[in-house]
Amino acid sequence: MNAEKRRFLSREAKMQRQALHKISLWKNITAAVSTLGIAMLYAGAEGPDKNLFLCILGFSVMAVSLICGLILNLGLRNGRRNIEKIIAVLEGGNDE
Repeated sequence: MNAEKRRFLSREAKMQRQALHKISLWKNITAAVSTLGIAMLYAGAEGPDKNLFLCILGFSVMAVSLICGLILNLGLRNGRRNIEKIIAVLEGGNDE
């Protein structure tokens, strides 16, 4: 493997690590929003006056943020695998 390709792959791995860090932050944000959805759902169902709108809104917020978190988690997993493959190529020196 020539030096230019090695530099390119190492720069690519670094940029993907930075992207994974940002995705991880967004995944944490979705977890927080999901928690707020659970709180709204609980407040609507168990509050002094039962509020159906708050229950529906809380469930919707919770479900959407949960789905977003699962998608982001899938992206994190695939991104980590991709970085591992790049590092394996850099360490092994074989061209793929």
